[in-house]
Amino acid sequence: MNARGRRGLILDDDRILITGGTGLIGVNLTNALKKKNHEVLAIGSQFDLRNPILTQKIFREFKPTIVYHLAAKVGGIYANSNYKPDFYSDNVLINTNVINECSSTNVRYVFAMGTGCAYPKRLENEILCEDDFLDGIAEVTNDAYAYAKRGLLVHLRALSESNRLKYLYCIPANIYGPFDNYHPMHSHVVPGLIRRFCDAIDDGHLDVTIWGDGSSKRDFLYIDDCVEAMYLLTNLGSQGSFNVCTTRLTSIYNLAHEIKKASGYEGQINFDIGKPSGQTQRIFNSTKMDQLGWKPTVSLGEGIQRTVDWFRANRSNIRER
Repeated sequence: MNARGRRGLILDDDRILITGGTGLIGVNLTNALKKKNHEVLAIGSQFDLRNPILTQKIFREFKPTIVYHLAAKVGGIYANSNYKPDFYSDNVLINTNVINECSSTNVRYVFAMGTGCAYPKRLENEILCEDDFLDGIAEVTNDAYAYAKRGLLVHLRALSESNRLKYLYCIPANIYGPFDNYHPMHSHVVPGLIRRFCDAIDDGHLDVTIWGDGSSKRDFLYIDDCVEAMYLLTNLGSQGSFNVCTTRLTSIYNLAHEIKKASGYEGQINFDIGKPSGQTQRIFNSTKMDQLGWKPTVSLGEGIQRTVDWFRANRSNIRER
């Protein structure tokens, strides 16, 4: 079979660029693509994509044909609330530079990673459908980050409407798993709690404090399921916006107890109701992925245990920034 003989959009001679290649999704996606013998260049934070000249240099030297744009300045509720100017400006610059290069070179397909937290605040008790993504004000605790991510979709749609680029904009549930950011203050909820519980065990602390009242609910998606969905969508050449989720909601209270159990922590959990909890819940519509026959296979309990075990085995080399 020659290089252009394989079925599907991803071909044997494609050159795949992954921005954000050292993050949770980037590392796991890179490993999966390399196992399939694809040519991959994964770049991380050592390449400042806020710089248009450097971004252009990367594209002109590697000459990618498919781009997974995952690079972003990200964080949990604390970071999103306290560093809004940085979250907005950094992400706008990164997204604009990368997508402009995709448009002006020979990239034939872009897979861009969005965020479920950018769905309108008014829909937090409704089922979230892709067509409603831009229709309303975002949750105030993460609005700067959310609007930068919405801008990415607007840019991609404009280029698509001008027949200059084919894209897929992924709106994922809360992804977790190995190779995440485990910073004690700037991480997302799952890695942040894993870090706190394991630190409490090591330090002999008798309690762990969590922001909010624990009632907020999220859809938690294990990284292996996320990567499988990403590859499927790309290889099918799917276009537009797609929610990728499990459709199962778990409260932060129950998540904390799941992580407590997996880590073996025996102390007390305290909830600080004076701190924000974020959106009440996010219920994703999964119709588009259902029509493709995709379903997640890793349960929350199994995924949390895998992630806790990985964290402990790699404690000396975890990412925390």
